[in-house]
Amino acid sequence: MKVAKIPIGDAHWCEFVSSHPTAGPFHLPAWTSLIADCYHFDAFALVVRDSDGEILAGIPVVETRSLLGERRWVSLPFSDACPLLVRPDTAEADVLDPLIEYVLANRTRELLVRSELAAGAYSHPVQVGYNHYIELPSDPRDLHVRKNHRNMRNRAHSAGMRVARSSSPDDLSTFYRLQTLTRRRLGVPVQPRRFFDLLGERLLSRGHGFVATATLDGEAVSAAVYLSYKSTLVSKYHATGPTRSENGSSHLVDWEITSAACSEGYHTLDLGRTDTGAEGLRLYKSGWGAIEIPLVYTHLSGHPTKSVSSSIGDLPKRIIRSSPLWVCRALGEALYRWTA
Repeated sequence: MKVAKIPIGDAHWCEFVSSHPTAGPFHLPAWTSLIADCYHFDAFALVVRDSDGEILAGIPVVETRSLLGERRWVSLPFSDACPLLVRPDTAEADVLDPLIEYVLANRTRELLVRSELAAGAYSHPVQVGYNHYIELPSDPRDLHVRKNHRNMRNRAHSAGMRVARSSSPDDLSTFYRLQTLTRRRLGVPVQPRRFFDLLGERLLSRGHGFVATATLDGEAVSAAVYLSYKSTLVSKYHATGPTRSENGSSHLVDWEITSAACSEGYHTLDLGRTDTGAEGLRLYKSGWGAIEIPLVYTHLSGHPTKSVSSSIGDLPKRIIRSSPLWVCRALGEALYRWTA
């Protein structure tokens, strides 16, 4: 077996992803390239080939840099989970050792894989939170939704809220406005606007996702961005207006999209990452009948990697919450790429 570093748009890699039964939206070359282009990273795929040159396994990667210029390989930043793709007739254990050997011989000497791989001398799995999946039935009436979630959905619907789907730039702009309000309320920087512009151009416009928007009397009160590939739908970003979610708008969005996904042939709804300690979000996702599993990332390196908190601290949060919206946006433009 031989490991190679190939362009993310390589035809053989694109074919491998498109033919792999478990590939999801985060494996799409378009997703990797939009991250790389937005944040000025180098993007590529690491592939393991057999003696005939056929790809046995592979993973999309970007090379990031710290503020001090330290290089690191990540698969993939801003992606909740991105498992190593292994051909069904190949054992993961057979391709892992050559991959690790290649990583350690590279100048970065480290690869963060956002999924769980077998532990070993140079493979260090660390739990970072939880992931939630719903195995979708063909009939939405078979969904196991908690009574409180149903009540909140009904409240929003009775108030006159309605949900519509779109991939238009205008609806993506509406989402970004709500996302900025949400991120400021949480006290964290918002993603750069150009990230969502690229997302619309490279994924949503090509059928790999959409924006779901809840409106009341013509005003957008909640919105979410979903990514899709094959039979998997991923709930990636959620945002609400100043009234937050007490009006049931988020429940209505999630219910409408989950119900539609059942009838549209999706088999899995991925509700995304929940950080350790976010008990309210865990409870919310479980209320939709989701299966909860530990979310584990794996560091391939010559030394164990210590867990690092992603919190920005209370003082910066207070500053963002009390500042104009442009501060939240400016901090995102300046700092977001360093969080990869």
